[in-house]
Amino acid sequence: GSRCLVLITVSLGLICVFLLVFIILQHNTITAERDLIKSYKNTVKEFNQNINSLQDNYTDLMTEKHQLQTNFSSLSQKKLELETRVNNLTDETDQLQNNFNTLSVKNQ
Repeated sequence: GSRCLVLITVSLGLICVFLLVFIILQHNTITAERDLIKSYKNTVKEFNQNINSLQDNYTDLMTEKHQLQTNFSSLSQKKLELETRVNNLTDETDQLQNNFNTLSVKNQ
């Protein structure tokens, strides 16, 4: 009788110890998983911030590219106008030189 009672008491005590160890291990596992999930969430948040920053940079670069293309087109047009003007002035200079030469020959 009493030996059976001692055995039952020891068994219940061991079960309680095992349950306590199991609960502590589960708590540690859950805490580690929670920390890992928090770390993953922070990493995702950081990646999203980087993506947003890169998208903003891309938008700024596209705007700058468009502005540079517009400036290039404007400068190309200006260059063409200046080349035309130089050609016209060269033609006028040639014409004036011819007129001068003609007048010089007549006056001799």
